Amino acid sequence: MDLLTKSDHRRLSIGNDSESSGTGQRVRLLEGQNRILETLAKGAPLDRVAQTFVLVMEDLFAETCCAFLVLDHDATRLHLSAAPSLAPPLRRTLEDLDLACNGDPSITAVLRREPILIEDSTVDPRWADARAAMRQTGFCACLAQPILDAGGAAVGAVTLFFRDPQTLDTMDSGTIDTLVPAARIAIERERRAQDLATADERLLSLAENIPGVVYQRVVTPDGDIRYTYISEGAYELFGVPAEEIIADPRALFDCHGPEYSHDFRKRLLQASREMTQWDVEASIITRQGEQKWTHAIARPRRKADGTIVWNGIILDATRIKMANMELAAASRAKSEFLANMSHELRTPLNAIIGFSEMMLGVGSGIDAEKYCDYLNAIHSSGKHLLEIINDVLDLAKVEAGKMVLSEELCDLRQVVSSCTRLVVANAEENRIALESDLPADLPPLRADVRKLKQILINLLSNAVKFTAAGGTIRISARVESDGHLALSIADNGEGIPAESLRDVLSPFKQADSGLDRRFDGIGLGLPLSKAMAELHDGTLDIESKLGVGTTVTVHLPAERLETDPLLQIATRRAS
Repeated sequence: MDLLTKSDHRRLSIGNDSESSGTGQRVRLLEGQNRILETLAKGAPLDRVAQTFVLVMEDLFAETCCAFLVLDHDATRLHLSAAPSLAPPLRRTLEDLDLACNGDPSITAVLRREPILIEDSTVDPRWADARAAMRQTGFCACLAQPILDAGGAAVGAVTLFFRDPQTLDTMDSGTIDTLVPAARIAIERERRAQDLATADERLLSLAENIPGVVYQRVVTPDGDIRYTYISEGAYELFGVPAEEIIADPRALFDCHGPEYSHDFRKRLLQASREMTQWDVEASIITRQGEQKWTHAIARPRRKADGTIVWNGIILDATRIKMANMELAAASRAKSEFLANMSHELRTPLNAIIGFSEMMLGVGSGIDAEKYCDYLNAIHSSGKHLLEIINDVLDLAKVEAGKMVLSEELCDLRQVVSSCTRLVVANAEENRIALESDLPADLPPLRADVRKLKQILINLLSNAVKFTAAGGTIRISARVESDGHLALSIADNGEGIPAESLRDVLSPFKQADSGLDRRFDGIGLGLPLSKAMAELHDGTLDIESKLGVGTTVTVHLPAERLETDPLLQIATRRAS
């Protein structure tokens, strides 16, 4: 018979010889049990407890060797934990047992969750490999006892090897039943420790790899604030090592922006009293001097002694904050643009409507001179409206990627000359001098002439608008040492404030954007000029100093300059 039933176990008792020997055996059993429990109580690891268990079993059973096996977490393999007395051939068969193979009595005991007995390996036909190893090492019988947890699931096995054949009547299995619970406790404790270690490792990995700072902060009843844990992300976000913050939280608090730091402690203590969620967006200045925005979220938990524990996270909100600020600025700029656009459209429309109504009202009674004045005003207002609409449509084309170039070789001197003729009257009216410095040997330029003229007219018109009477506007061009073309329009006008330089190149923004601004326009000239320069693979740069003047330079790549002498001559003749 290979299976020990519960009734069989009840039949087996400690000691079979006499009352005195039975008493001695029970004493030894209790002493052995105490040795195992003491090892457990001292917090020894599983392999040491298993070693003690095996030595106690071998002391209680004469001419016996014992093996302690543990089932892995996946319940797929049995691993040998302790078997100090087993000879190598038998030890090797037990070191790593695959439950799917079921080639060993220990495996069968675990799978069936019941003891398995080989009474005599010389006649038992099962588990050939195990029996061969037993015979090779001088063992005749084997008992495999499963170790079951509180729920009845197998967690390991204790296997005893005997030199002589064994039967149920001669087997002292009660001793095993008495000691197995201690083995179960050792395995379950080890598993809990491993689970906790795995959970700690997982949490630590999660905390260290979250793109932000994970922390635990405590606020004591007397108002003391400290961090019991803060992840390494603190260095990346604040520039302060985590261990320094744990040693002194002021290392972190010193990074708070001035508008946040003065009431941080007050707000935290209030939130701790009210047990409200901490949800704060704040500016910080890192230890390296970099300005950032953070978003901190934490929830409170009150301990029995009144201490409030905050578990939370601090995220780097800089990109989101900057994007929101840019969106808000863009929204304001578009609102200002629409207000300016309304003014710019209404003014010429009112002129067109007013003068046309006057012409319709007086009919043929109006004299020719006034008639012509009215027509000129209507024509001028219509042209102004068309310019505004064209600018808006051109910008829409650029932003949609629909604007294309119609390129040809052109003489830059001729292009500049035709553009200055369009603004010279306005410049002379405001007593502004127009000067040019264009070398005679400038090579022909491959460009979209209409868009190139639009760039120049926009820049020249701006220069005239913002230059006071008696000022000067200078147009120059040169081929730089790296071969690219630099075309500049410089004035000695009022200049642009440094904080407005970025705005003037953004659509819908103006340096002077209020409704009470001194100059007309909707602020699209410079952004359009920049976009058209970029369409030509170039750039547009602005240098300006308040009260000194402004220089706008268009840089075009060397590939757009024609170096073939024959083509240069042909271009100049065509111009």
